[in-house]
Amino acid sequence: MSTLHQIHDRELLHAIAGVNLGFHAPAAVLEGLTGEQATTRPPGAPHSIAEITAHICYWQDFFNRIALEGFTGAPAHAAEGWPPCAAEEWPALRDRFLAVVSQSRQIARECPGLDQKILPEGLEIPFLNHDTRGTGVLHGAIHSAHHLGQIVLLRQIMGLWPPPAGPLTW
Repeated sequence: MSTLHQIHDRELLHAIAGVNLGFHAPAAVLEGLTGEQATTRPPGAPHSIAEITAHICYWQDFFNRIALEGFTGAPAHAAEGWPPCAAEEWPALRDRFLAVVSQSRQIARECPGLDQKILPEGLEIPFLNHDTRGTGVLHGAIHSAHHLGQIVLLRQIMGLWPPPAGPLTW
């Protein structure tokens, strides 16, 4: 059996799962965007803000479900992790993503079995081979933080930054 990655500090996992350690929280990054703004793909950009948000929502939810229910399978193709989002769907998508982030934080604090291996015996998926349910939640949060940085850059390019909450200062 290979070594499993573990995270035993639930408060640290709770903080990381909120995707707001030292930078804007997800709600602030997405704040104030209209459906039209969120679904606009700037010239040269491979994705819109809404497409990226749908993607991070998909994967953070994927890891949350694993933590809560165990592994039930992975998508067959990467494209499944990039669901579409129309302008009129933006408010619901934004709210769903923020709810998924909130659920990640709750899982970090309360979910039993975070030290259990994600994959069933005999199944190998290279990027999950060493993960536990807890490190899966960590994966989801780090993945979201990566893409939230892309959203900040897209907002800057589009002249939509800083968000209504203002720039991050300390």
